[in-house]
Amino acid sequence: MKFANIRDLQKDASALVSLAEHGEDVIITKRGKPAAVIYPLSEEQIEEYMIEHSPTIRKKIAEGLKDAREGRVTPIGDLLKGKKAGKLARTKV
Repeated sequence: MKFANIRDLQKDASALVSLAEHGEDVIITKRGKPAAVIYPLSEEQIEEYMIEHSPTIRKKIAEGLKDAREGRVTPIGDLLKGKKAGKLARTKV
């Protein structure tokens, strides 16, 4: 784990990101107090990170789960059948 201040970040952000890419957390301080952290994040982890840290995504998931509990869902098979029927109708016209 490395500590760096704002000045270090401004001067050498690339090196600090490189440390994170190699598995080291970097804590950024502002006036001697922790302000942010740069940590490793792989392509495989990005989806999980976004779900955990995005209020919008968490809200949409909660709404979807509520709809499912209350029976306000349409099975994907029904949606796909409707889509195929719509394409056939357009083709015939």
